[in-house]
Amino acid sequence: MNKANQLQDINRSNKPYIIYKSRKGFDLYTDFSKKIILNNKNVFSFLNKKTSTKRFKETDLFIGFFGYELLNNLIGVKVPRQRNMNFSKGIFYKPEKKISLNNKLKYTPRKRISFKKKFEININRQSYKKIFDKFKKKIKSGETYQIKICTKYKMKSKVDPLDLFCRLSHTNLAPEAFMIKDKDYSVISCSPENLITKTGTIITTKPIAGTVKKSRSMTKKKALKYFRNNLKETKEHNMIVDMERSDMSRICRAGTVRLTKQKVVEEYKDLFHYVSLIKGQLKRKIKNIDIIRAMMPGGSVIGCPKISTLNLLNNQEKENRNIYTGSFGYIKFNGDLKFNIIIRSILNFKNISEISVASGVVVDSNSRHEFNENYLKAKALIDLFK
Repeated sequence: MNKANQLQDINRSNKPYIIYKSRKGFDLYTDFSKKIILNNKNVFSFLNKKTSTKRFKETDLFIGFFGYELLNNLIGVKVPRQRNMNFSKGIFYKPEKKISLNNKLKYTPRKRISFKKKFEININRQSYKKIFDKFKKKIKSGETYQIKICTKYKMKSKVDPLDLFCRLSHTNLAPEAFMIKDKDYSVISCSPENLITKTGTIITTKPIAGTVKKSRSMTKKKALKYFRNNLKETKEHNMIVDMERSDMSRICRAGTVRLTKQKVVEEYKDLFHYVSLIKGQLKRKIKNIDIIRAMMPGGSVIGCPKISTLNLLNNQEKENRNIYTGSFGYIKFNGDLKFNIIIRSILNFKNISEISVASGVVVDSNSRHEFNENYLKAKALIDLFK
């Protein structure tokens, strides 16, 4: 049986499965022997779980996600009661089967689903400006230096997640793309941002801060020039890089945290991003729970300083972020791990599709520009429903 047919058959069997972008294509994980639903109490025992590495196999790992609220709890930040869908705070799976797929995922749905409704935004332009102006005052008073305002696009829908993911991978292939399909929910993501890659004692993070729309006149070369000459974008990027270097320095040996790639441009379907790469060597006796508490939630999608900014956001936002700005990835039994930041993602739960996005506010920001940037970030996902 060829791999395209395997994908079709696994999808039609209604077995839960996960697809995650790899260097050469995609890895598909299925035949789960364990499903661990995390909460604020059991997450600590899960992260401190000891596993045997005597006979290490490629399926000796847990793969899944930490939601935003769970990550706040891990670092002692309270999220007030908010409107929510009662979605899980985090879920991890133990696969017994892994299939390697190439970049060109092939899937023919039995019937293409038509979407008759349109996404509705939870914050209109006027409401966004009020929040923006409030946070601008917080910046000027020194309570935060940068803060990310989240907006949500929602629509009642029934989806074929594999159809959406395959089309998304063809139009907007991203280095941290993933999909989860379970019986009661699915997640489709074209996340570009890696938060943690740990191999042995070496750890890296890839902060993204800076976005500009693609056009005929805005090429990759011109985007780099735009970012370098734009004071607001440069300031925002520098703050996030400094914060993530500081986060890494808490768990890395002194003098080993370095910028190995600084302020380069990455190209996506509708936009260009401003990106850096930071590398360090872990201190002795650092555990995975120490790494996760130091690095999550990712600073580039929160703002800085992290704790005070999280408190400002949590007291302002009326809806639970669910998976958004959480992290998806895996923890291998040998201690290695890899996690992204959950952005550019669709959560499908209770026949509702939810897309969350955010843009950064600094002292030089313009509310109209940031509001429009949020839509630009969501566009590649919204277009799947046309």
